[in-house]
Amino acid sequence: MKNFLAHYPISSHLLVIIQMTGIAFCCYPVGLLNAGKIYWLIFCVFGAILGIHTLCYNKIGNFSVYPEIKHQATLITTGPYRYIRHPMYTSLIAMMLGITLYNFHWVNAVGLVMVMSSVIKKANKEEKLLLMRFVEYLNYQRKSYRFLPYIY
Repeated sequence: MKNFLAHYPISSHLLVIIQMTGIAFCCYPVGLLNAGKIYWLIFCVFGAILGIHTLCYNKIGNFSVYPEIKHQATLITTGPYRYIRHPMYTSLIAMMLGITLYNFHWVNAVGLVMVMSSVIKKANKEEKLLLMRFVEYLNYQRKSYRFLPYIY
């Protein structure tokens, strides 16, 4: 346990804890309230499809919930990464947004804010590290969007 905790900075552990807590808050009263319209779940479907599609382009061992770049990591710029630099984060946000709108509960809204804020912070940290690691990352940033094509 000590090695695992020492492997990543405290700030990264906090970001992951906030993200996971946010996910739990987003999912909390699922099936109990359902005050929203079922069509909001289309965001969940979109997020799940994007997430699965993104995993198909990831190399084994390249993926982590922490923003630090693994030693054996390679820069992926194909598939969903061609348009979005952080498709897994987009996938997660879409699914949590769908659940939040469907349940329409304040606990879910708090969770969504937690997920979005942690994901944005993690993306900022990742991008700084990727710029230091891969010379071509700056050019890749210019050609792609962070989370949503043509928007952000």
